[in-house]
Amino acid sequence: MKNVNILDEKFYKDNKIDAVIFDIDNTLVAHTEPTPPENVLEYFDFLKSIGIKYSVVSNNSIERVESFCKDLGVPYYGKALKPRKKYLKKVLAEMNTDAKTTALVGDQLFTDMCGANRMNFLSVLVTAVGEDETSFVSFKRKFEKRILEKNKHKLKEYKGDGVVE
Repeated sequence: MKNVNILDEKFYKDNKIDAVIFDIDNTLVAHTEPTPPENVLEYFDFLKSIGIKYSVVSNNSIERVESFCKDLGVPYYGKALKPRKKYLKKVLAEMNTDAKTTALVGDQLFTDMCGANRMNFLSVLVTAVGEDETSFVSFKRKFEKRILEKNKHKLKEYKGDGVVE
């Protein structure tokens, strides 16, 4: 899927989702963007308007995550070490929701999607929005690409407006 903005009200209703956890870097914004741009703030306003709780859990530094999230008024955690469950459990409790009605949106298989699956969240993989990545992330992308190619017949892509291919 291209980016989070395609996740519309129908997506959340059809999947019975009442809460969503976002990664930051290369999911919401490029790795180099220090604060949420207008389109991200508008999307968060949209989520509020349809009654969806949201939060942020990132493996980036606490300082990076705090700087990005400080004015959002939502639970957030940095240095989360996804796919570990610790901070995913904490944010779930803070949002007062449960795993069956929660989605995790991220751009990496080995951290975001693995963490989502370990918690029994709906896992939503998006295309990375930035190209400036650490060398370790670039290294992992090679393996992710192979895994996605091998399993493409099992994957569903949400095109928006209720269309899944």
